[in-house]
Amino acid sequence: MILLDDLPLDLLDMILFRLEPQAMAMIRCTNKSFKSYLTDPRFGPQYPSWVRPTLINIWSSNKSLIFCQPLVYSCDYMSLGNKAEFINDRCYIFGSCSGLLLLYIGHFFIVNPLTKKFRIVDHSGSKLLPPIVGGVEKADPYDPDGPLVRTERAMCVGFVVDQCRITKIFKIVCILEMETKYRFEISDGDSWRLSKTTLTTSSKSGLKKRMRPVYVDGNLHWLRNDWSIIAFNPETEQARLIPCSFHPTPDTKVLFAANDETNLLTLISGTKKAISVYTLLGYHKWTLARQFKNVSMEESDLECWNVVAYDGKCLVVREKMIRSSDIELHVYDMEADSWGVFETAKCWSQDFYTFKPSFFSIEDDEQTKVLVPSDDQRLSYLTTIMEMIQPVKETHKDD
Repeated sequence: MILLDDLPLDLLDMILFRLEPQAMAMIRCTNKSFKSYLTDPRFGPQYPSWVRPTLINIWSSNKSLIFCQPLVYSCDYMSLGNKAEFINDRCYIFGSCSGLLLLYIGHFFIVNPLTKKFRIVDHSGSKLLPPIVGGVEKADPYDPDGPLVRTERAMCVGFVVDQCRITKIFKIVCILEMETKYRFEISDGDSWRLSKTTLTTSSKSGLKKRMRPVYVDGNLHWLRNDWSIIAFNPETEQARLIPCSFHPTPDTKVLFAANDETNLLTLISGTKKAISVYTLLGYHKWTLARQFKNVSMEESDLECWNVVAYDGKCLVVREKMIRSSDIELHVYDMEADSWGVFETAKCWSQDFYTFKPSFFSIEDDEQTKVLVPSDDQRLSYLTTIMEMIQPVKETHKDD
């Protein structure tokens, strides 16, 4: 019988890399040596690079619909996504980092869809989160039927995960806007506190609504209306303003993102004719990294369009036509320099997240565990979401 310890590491890697993500997760439960090896920093960060990201979209009204689709880079892999329906509850994703999701379904959950593990986060001690998720009055025109997650303010919430530890240590950071001053509220899941850090700017400019913060190089980055950036390091709790100059035209569609290949901040600037990819170099200047033709659009029938996702390998555009109830997603393969129709549905929302799996643990500390009744319907919803997100392994020539 050949033991795990008897195999050369390079041979073991070749065997494990050929497994599907779900099979890999099951193997972790069969043997302590396998579990230890799969969570070792020498292996853990490598395997996800062989797995295609998943594009997640949640549309919420009186019920929530979730769409999950492998974020493919070639038309050869185009396939239908998955859909789940939730009755009488709204679901919202507040963050995605290192294979973990920060979800809200009545409670905040930190979820690992690959290992099916989750942790409940008590947000009652936060000053900022309750107004965002606590609901609105019946007379509120934005939600006449009841509680609503205020998605237009969700960009105030940042979610980060320490990638250097075997047991993932996460932090939730909320930014508080006060005219020209900014404060930061932090939680590691056990308690909430206000950082001593205060950032004062010379001019008043709000954060761009619906533009989520981007986590790059150990810092969370928020984009302001004047195109400057607020950077905050959750470990050192140092903050700074990056006065970047960027002046798009009124008809330009902009996406604030990160290039996973280069680990650089990225601004996607698109018109109906062309899309430009800018990277931030030296924390001062946006440099044009690439430009290509936008997907062909019939302007006479076009109701709206926007750029919704980018990861360095591909870019996704959302398009809605006037005479059709369908909304199309188009994917641009950066390497192949070509467009393909990604998916068509009747209700793609504007909120898209990319997810890449990891195997790391997020179990509760028994002394700080938040208890939820086992028959709570939202736990069933959470299980459904985790089942929906099925990561797909990259196909390589030698597979």
